[in-house]
Amino acid sequence: MLMYERVFRIIKNKIESGLLPPGTSLSSRADLCLEFGTSEKTVRRALAMLEEKGYIETSKRKRPVVAARTSAGHTATAKALQRIDTEITNDVLKTGVLLCYPVIKNGISLCKKKDLEIPRKILENMDIDNASEFWKLSKRFIRFFVLRNENALILQAVDGLGLSDLRPLHDDGKIRARYYTQLKEFMKTLEAGGDPESVRFDDMSGMYGLADGDSPAFEVAADSTVLLGRKQLERLLQGADVRYSAVYMDIIGLISAGRYKRGDRLPPHKELQNIYGVSVDTTLKAVQILQEWGVVKTVRGNGIFVEMDRIDIGKVHVPPHLIAYHVRRYLDTLELLALTAEGAAACAAGSITRSELQTVKEEIERLWNEEYLYERTPAVLLDVITRHIEIDAFNAIYMLLQKNFRIGRSIPGLLNTEKTAVNCEIHEQCIEVIETLSEGDRGKFPEKAARLFDKIYRLVIEECRRLGYYEAAAGVYDGTALWK
Repeated sequence: MLMYERVFRIIKNKIESGLLPPGTSLSSRADLCLEFGTSEKTVRRALAMLEEKGYIETSKRKRPVVAARTSAGHTATAKALQRIDTEITNDVLKTGVLLCYPVIKNGISLCKKKDLEIPRKILENMDIDNASEFWKLSKRFIRFFVLRNENALILQAVDGLGLSDLRPLHDDGKIRARYYTQLKEFMKTLEAGGDPESVRFDDMSGMYGLADGDSPAFEVAADSTVLLGRKQLERLLQGADVRYSAVYMDIIGLISAGRYKRGDRLPPHKELQNIYGVSVDTTLKAVQILQEWGVVKTVRGNGIFVEMDRIDIGKVHVPPHLIAYHVRRYLDTLELLALTAEGAAACAAGSITRSELQTVKEEIERLWNEEYLYERTPAVLLDVITRHIEIDAFNAIYMLLQKNFRIGRSIPGLLNTEKTAVNCEIHEQCIEVIETLSEGDRGKFPEKAARLFDKIYRLVIEECRRLGYYEAAAGVYDGTALWK
């Protein structure tokens, strides 16, 4: 996420949660620059986005003021309701449960008592007599715990679903009053350090689901993922996609691992575009930088050739800030994977056949015994789980996680081409997960898969600390700014 987008989102969150009510003057541009540690150009662009979206009003020689937000429906919403696809809507709603529940639960577990002052303030701003603002703030209340994970990729995935923009068409004061009472009890339990799952909420899914099986029970924006489905979600996730640095760093990693040797020809640009899911401009830029570093040379009409061996490649100086960026993206990916793997594995378990599991086991053993270059067993397991997630929006998120999972091999020092005790342990644990499903135990398969990916996440954090990457990666963006 670019810095101006981050500033935009943080101010937007404060406005929509009621922390900056209508009529409030924002800080001066100079003060905002100090607050976010960024340039005036970045702040100006963020403020322009806020004004364009109707969150603030600006005038010459005066500070921006939070605008009064209207909640009336419009023509685009009406047209969206007419075109709604019930299968897409149900698919996105299911994804919301699988993605948001573990993320919110983890966010709650990270909260200290002082952190809870923010959701407490949101709760105090809720007015059951103002239906539109009540439901908006109720979502902001829950969303705080998503933000508390301090993970920009998690936020991007959750926001991409568009669920926070749904507005119920049918509700009344009694429903709001009862829900408000339950939220207050939930807040009281959190502040007392109790078990949040002990608080019972009414099932209000009907307010946001489909009435009579096919009629929408909510208002929805015309460009919402709830309406447009997977393609819209993928578009919104593009900001988390690879850029040219990821391409050339991965190629350097593969040379370090011995996959490519001096004199080998790399895949042509068209194939590189398919491998990394990027444009021709991206691969051209990546190869150009590799040429400048002396890693490859291009021969017109003949291809791209590797110029360095494993020893030489270790001498290439990769800018520290670039390593930090990729480490952070890798850690964010692993955290989201660790939190949601149980639900993903449960979705996939029913459609993975015994014959496919046998093929997977054979592939894992072949890679381990014949073509071992780096630890790939978890990647094979992740591949098979992702292929069998039949909830389309959730599959789109996992396709991104699957692609990001290979970042580890491009980080200098993190990749280990030896069969270490840790690698052997992870390999054996993967085999155990697959064997569990082969034996027909669909109940333990998701649980064991989740434990495996959580363990990988913890091990990578430890290794990044040992290599001195962790602090630099934490500084790529300020995770606390997402919720504070």
